[in-house]
Amino acid sequence: MIAAAIHLSLAEEFSGRIGLHSLPQADDWYSRGCGMTALGPDPAVQNLRYFEMTPGQAAEFLK
Repeated sequence: MIAAAIHLSLAEEFSGRIGLHSLPQADDWYSRGCGMTALGPDPAVQNLRYFEMTPGQAAEFLK
């Protein structure tokens, strides 16, 4: 699903950038498994941790 989101981001000319809010039990997977950057908890969304993927991280993930 992450690869599909990256491909959609590329198709929409967002250079592979994606962002999401993570459930606590998935934080490690997004950080280590996907290589996304944790930007901290978002008080507007139940304090769920927000992650973003840069174009460079997206290219690495798709390798």
